[in-house]
Amino acid sequence: MGWNNCLNSKEDLRLLLSGWLQLTNAETIGDPSQGVGVNPLIKLRIGGRKYVLNQDTKREGVKLFLENERNRNQWTLSETNRVSNALNGEHIAGLHMYKN
Repeated sequence: MGWNNCLNSKEDLRLLLSGWLQLTNAETIGDPSQGVGVNPLIKLRIGGRKYVLNQDTKREGVKLFLENERNRNQWTLSETNRVSNALNGEHIAGLHMYKN
């Protein structure tokens, strides 16, 4: 996914991740043979802000992120620009999403 065909809203991201959970049994959103770390798979642009979701994002992290979205939790950023929507602002284990 490139920036020219990226997602454009939080709703787009929710729909994509929900569909992935329903249609697959995969433990990560990307190909685990592609390695871990900074390896963006999903790109999201909301206004002037850009976010990436890395390939090594895990199923359990996505489940918790989507549950927090249903509860309308606010997005927060860590010092490393890691995105979370946990009530306590802590990162969500297995969710590798960053403000770009």
